[in-house]
Amino acid sequence: MKKSIFIFSAIIAAAILFYPENIISLSTGSPGGKTNSPMDGSNCTGCHNATLNNGQGNVMISSDMQNLEYVPGQTYSITVTASHPSFTTYGFELTAENGASKAGIFTIVNSSQTKLVNGGNAVTHKMSGTLGSATKTWTVDWTAPGFASSLGTVNFYVCALTGNGDGDNSGDEVHTANIYSVTE
Repeated sequence: MKKSIFIFSAIIAAAILFYPENIISLSTGSPGGKTNSPMDGSNCTGCHNATLNNGQGNVMISSDMQNLEYVPGQTYSITVTASHPSFTTYGFELTAENGASKAGIFTIVNSSQTKLVNGGNAVTHKMSGTLGSATKTWTVDWTAPGFASSLGTVNFYVCALTGNGDGDNSGDEVHTANIYSVTE
């Protein structure tokens, strides 16, 4: 009887310690679908107790595309930069859409800091990609849709977390970038 109670207590304690919200927010990045895009319809405020786009933090998207134009089938570097004057912990999720579907193919260039999520249609951070000093940048490759599936305008969406580093989900800031639009 005592052995059963001990095992049951150990299982409950493990469940509390390893509850998925803690794992998701601290080590595995976004669970996916949290970019604040029209197709995702959600952002990081669902897990982090923060008001969207409120506070001193910021997030930006940039790329090596000339004049914000892409050539179908070509690969480009997309960079996400999150910043906050006094925070040192960061996270993000990035996706690309054409309004009706996810667009292009993301390729991870730094597998120790980033990974694919949401069925490969988005990129997020890993635990080893969360630390920065006032800023944090992540770069991924994005291959534009080919000529056969040409889409015209593609919009990139990002939701980023600037964290106070206290290990819980309150006191953090959640920011979204203005739509980063590129045309074919």
